[in-house]
Amino acid sequence: MKTFLVPISSLKEKKATLIYAIDFAKAVGAEMIYGIQLTEIDEKDHLEKIIEHAKSQGIDINFRFYEGETIEYIKEFCEDFKVDLVVASARTPKTNEKLYLDDLSGSIVRKTDMPVLLIPEDYKFETIATVLTAIKSGIVKTEEATKPIETILLKLKAQMTLLQVKTPEYLPEDLMFDKDLAALTSKYYSTENATLFQGVLEYIHVIEPDLICVFRRKRGFFQKLWSETVNDNSVRKSDFESRKPLLVLKGEQ
Repeated sequence: MKTFLVPISSLKEKKATLIYAIDFAKAVGAEMIYGIQLTEIDEKDHLEKIIEHAKSQGIDINFRFYEGETIEYIKEFCEDFKVDLVVASARTPKTNEKLYLDDLSGSIVRKTDMPVLLIPEDYKFETIATVLTAIKSGIVKTEEATKPIETILLKLKAQMTLLQVKTPEYLPEDLMFDKDLAALTSKYYSTENATLFQGVLEYIHVIEPDLICVFRRKRGFFQKLWSETVNDNSVRKSDFESRKPLLVLKGEQ
């Protein structure tokens, strides 16, 4: 992973997400961060501090403003600039404390084909030693889907625990495991729960992860986002919430 994209609505409100992205980029050996503010609000003072921090960490940062069709622009930008990872905020909007993801972050997860790292409100980067990867199925059909987590484990010398959550929709073939996923796994747990979220809640205090990792699938994580009848891209805390950074890998649509 060499190039990150950080889309934000406000430098003042999302400054912590950009700072995290810079510190994380240094830790995993990334070189370039593109920041996009999706409004034309003048926040020059905040931008200068962020650029100064990026320079101190040896990370190049390019910041720009954009107003228009947000998701299409992000998709085109990621393709044109060969972005490896989108870093977005999981910060709860002050207008609705019941939300885990606002419409922007939810749209990025739902409508782009990029791996997304979601950062909790005002979260500061800490070294990642333990990763909890939660799955329903061990089958990974998307090529190179595990590359981001491979980089994190290698660069930070972290260990990954794989948690398989068997829900009522569980299929026998879900026990088959992708060879790349299996090679990354240090420990394995299996549990039966109604949802992936409930399985994570059951084991989060057992594993005590620094990072939670899931795959972007219709039959798994954020299942509501893939419903054809749902137009809302936000995610409520009752459906899923993480107080640790959450890495959403590319998965089968």
